[in-house]
Amino acid sequence: MSACYVLPSTTQPLPDCSTAPPTACSAEALDFYLQCCSIEVDTRVSATIAATFAAGGVCPLTGKQVLQPTTVKATTSLMLSCGMYDYSGTWMSTVGLPAKSGVAGLIYVVVPNVMGLAIFSPPLDSHGETSSQAS
Repeated sequence: MSACYVLPSTTQPLPDCSTAPPTACSAEALDFYLQCCSIEVDTRVSATIAATFAAGGVCPLTGKQVLQPTTVKATTSLMLSCGMYDYSGTWMSTVGLPAKSGVAGLIYVVVPNVMGLAIFSPPLDSHGETSSQAS
């Protein structure tokens, strides 16, 4: 959370990188990030999100395409490579499925073309991950 205190105090534009639009504002980016981090979901909603990714962006509850396939591919690639934070390498080599953990103890997993699942299992370990994720 230290970035939350540093970014608002700077008037500098975001660093030059291909992912930030030229007109990006650090305060707006921080506000958007904090909004994304403040979304309240339960395991049912999280499993639906995972199942939507598993179905190539089609929501299993409505049958509607809610995410573009290119977005699903990019997102699940990131989930596979870094969605489990410090545990990502171990997760990728042992489980091999895109997953995302949260600091509250939630993990959701995408089994492409099959299903999505969500698990809520606190307490957390020293990395801020659910302590039972390696089990």
